[in-house]
Amino acid sequence: MALFVIATAYGLVLPVLPALLATVTPEDIAAATGMMMATYTLATVVASPVWGWLLDRYSARRLLLIGLVGQGLVQLALWWPSSLTVLVLVRALQGALGAVAVPAVLTLAAQWCPPTVYGTAVARVSRAALLGGLAGPLLGGALAQGASLRLPIALATGLILIAAIAVARIRTLPTTASLAAPSRLPDRPRLWLLAAAAMVAGLVMGAMEVGVSVRGREELGLSAPAIGLLFSGCGLVMIAVQTGVFQPQRDPTSLWRWLAPAFLVSALGVGVLRWTSEAWMLGAVVALVAAGGGVLQPTISLWIVRSAGRAHGLQLGLRAALGGLGQAAGALLGGVAFRAQTPQTAWIAVVVGLAVVVAVAIARRPPVQGAEP
Repeated sequence: MALFVIATAYGLVLPVLPALLATVTPEDIAAATGMMMATYTLATVVASPVWGWLLDRYSARRLLLIGLVGQGLVQLALWWPSSLTVLVLVRALQGALGAVAVPAVLTLAAQWCPPTVYGTAVARVSRAALLGGLAGPLLGGALAQGASLRLPIALATGLILIAAIAVARIRTLPTTASLAAPSRLPDRPRLWLLAAAAMVAGLVMGAMEVGVSVRGREELGLSAPAIGLLFSGCGLVMIAVQTGVFQPQRDPTSLWRWLAPAFLVSALGVGVLRWTSEAWMLGAVVALVAAGGGVLQPTISLWIVRSAGRAHGLQLGLRAALGGLGQAAGALLGGVAFRAQTPQTAWIAVVVGLAVVVAVAIARRPPVQGAEP
């Protein structure tokens, strides 16, 4: 619930950001909107490892509650946007406070779920965030039309505080699960590989997002709603893939074996994006990268917890940070690689090549059946 609410609240505010910024900086709304988005992402990247470190030392439920309450209170400042500086500060605080959600929820899932169903729990968490990402912008756009801009903000704040109340009502934790034995040492080589995998997965996704936007608008002449529909399809494909792959009682060892094919499928999507000439081709590219991403994100998180021993909070925080950095880097590379007039094949080859290298490294290090906890 917490991730669904945070993702929904984030998306609810997106459609009204330009209008809010117009009240304080009407001269250059586009640049200010980009700054707001970048600020949120950067704050998330910086704060995720810090939250992860805290999760290894303090109650995940309490830290999640602090993040939710703090985000809800900070969001109230959007009601009175006095200056661009205030809005940027608000978004930075929202990103920093919201960064606790993913590692905290995954940590709670590791505490609550037996190892045999943890993969399914991770997939459900991921699907909740994806559904929130789909619902938020739709609700925000509908509520902002012909109404006060404060209505989407009020709804987002209310949803966050409701989630905080639900988390606060959890008094005891189940004691049926322990994903790793207390004495187990971290598998550091595998953790390094997973860190690289998280960053490259973000890189591929960021390159695809920018590439589809640029190619769709500049080369194929697609409208903004049409491009938005493509990205909505991305979320739906990821949800469908996760529903099919992450079945209850599935052996985590078999999930590891999905990683290399998922990277290759994603790499194929980015690789053929250079030659798309029809809208349906863009849709196929989005489907390929989304299908790979739907496997990669939850499986990497699952194996981080299995490989890090008991102190996995920091590793989950680092995964979130590296994934965000990779996605930002992919967006920058995509902006260069997929220029409408002169696409840079060399940069496309870099993204595809990194994905293939990680896929090969993963395939060369399979887990031994029965050796993992």
